[in-house]
Amino acid sequence: MNKLERQNRIIQAIQNSDKMTASQLAKEFNVSKRTILRDIDDLEEQGVKVYAQHGKLGGYQIKDAQSKISLSLTENQLSALFLTLNESQSYSTLPYQSEIQSIIKQCLNLPQTRLRKLLKKMDYYIKFEESTNVTLPQLFSDILIYCTERNVMLVDYLENERMQAENVIFIGLLCKYGQWNAVIFDIGRGHTRELPIMDIQDISYSFEKTIKTQDISIDNYQQFLNPADTTN
Repeated sequence: MNKLERQNRIIQAIQNSDKMTASQLAKEFNVSKRTILRDIDDLEEQGVKVYAQHGKLGGYQIKDAQSKISLSLTENQLSALFLTLNESQSYSTLPYQSEIQSIIKQCLNLPQTRLRKLLKKMDYYIKFEESTNVTLPQLFSDILIYCTERNVMLVDYLENERMQAENVIFIGLLCKYGQWNAVIFDIGRGHTRELPIMDIQDISYSFEKTIKTQDISIDNYQQFLNPADTTN
């Protein structure tokens, strides 16, 4: 079970039981209490409203896990966003097609009559040709979390049609001409490299090593492509 899946199940467990302690959650998911506390912190940063009640009858509760977000946009800004989202449907490989369609649908049903008519004209008279790009797998969102954590991860991936497994640290994500790569620090090889996201089959936590890579970022990772340049 990866971190994102565990956190989703933590939300479900708390909602189903109405209230659960960190110890109860740790036992249910077979992880440490410290891991649960980190998960709760992550969920709060993601906007999940987690309430903690202390005392003998205390525990965690979740209310409005899917909170709404409102934006204040001008007509031109909304028109630009609407066109950008429509255009992205023709080439984007990101795994958010259904979410984008939902936003577009909301735009076309705005209560403001004049603005709604304008967007409907755009939707009717402007067409974007579709491409044949393959949509990225859902683990795309997981990788963003791993880039922030900088923990050592075990990655299973295809290379020359053969399955490989390496301990790596995720540095960031790089998009070149619509092709997405994960920038990783390959511990076994001792340097950074780019790994196509489409080649990744599975990612799991590994606790074999602790490697300091905070000086490597998505902006300077190319300095660490040569093993001789890495000092970590």
